[in-house]
Amino acid sequence: MIRETLGWMRRFGYVTTPDEEAAAREAGFGELGALTYPHGSLEGAALAAQLMVWLFLQDDRFSERAPARGRMEDLADHILWSQRVLHGGAGVPPVPEPYLAALVDLRTRIARMAAHNEQVERFTDGFNRYLGAAAAEAIYRSRGLAPDLEQYLRLRESTILMRGMCFVVIELADDCYLPGPVWARRDVRRCEQAAARAIAFTHDVLSGLRELHWPGHTNLITVLARRFRCPLHEAVARAVGMCERQTALFQRLSAPLAAEGDARLARYVRGMGAWIRGNLDWSMTCGRYHVATPRTTGELPALFGA
Repeated sequence: MIRETLGWMRRFGYVTTPDEEAAAREAGFGELGALTYPHGSLEGAALAAQLMVWLFLQDDRFSERAPARGRMEDLADHILWSQRVLHGGAGVPPVPEPYLAALVDLRTRIARMAAHNEQVERFTDGFNRYLGAAAAEAIYRSRGLAPDLEQYLRLRESTILMRGMCFVVIELADDCYLPGPVWARRDVRRCEQAAARAIAFTHDVLSGLRELHWPGHTNLITVLARRFRCPLHEAVARAVGMCERQTALFQRLSAPLAAEGDARLARYVRGMGAWIRGNLDWSMTCGRYHVATPRTTGELPALFGA
């Protein structure tokens, strides 16, 4: 998985020097794909790892740096081109930069792997929700504003990109296409939401040291600190409690789904559980979040989390 992911990163210009390759290895994107998609095909896990590369690094480059540098037009152009790629299929014209070429590759492979076009539509819709939320988040950052807790939780539902993106890849990787009537069931959606929130809150807690001193950055820890007017260590404890409650809720909601006799739904639920655990294991060990001392300079870190 590491070899496949690094080869893909070289192909699309994410890695061009030995130092960048060392930083990419330390970030552990290949391990993320393996940990979060331990079931099903190698092709699906590789696709997932490379999708994570695209999402993390475009977030570093566009969603974080563009507002910090007063270049919101760069983010706007990136979002519009990304939507053109997502909706264009085979008819996309030549794209202007490598990140978009990488997205063309991902979108093409997702369409090829899909058992039903409905999965491609789910992915496209989820990606559009993510891009819209990324734009909203960048506006907050550029204006030095912070969302309140309720606004942040709504925003995070989209920026964590689980139901309409990463969980769609579970269907592709583990051959468990859920027909529309099953995918849209209220009990399935509630289970997906609990899983997505557990993953989002874990991410916010474990990426906290990397982000707390960034100019204009907001995550669950800082939102809770403002909401309850408490010190950061208390906000961290509150965030951990929220994560634990969502994980317990997922376990309670997933058990009857896994036991109802639909093999595809059982594999889908198993995949969500693997995402919760795999994300935790990766976030605890990867170089991207392993920060001995948080930066206090007000500068954004380099790509790959260095």
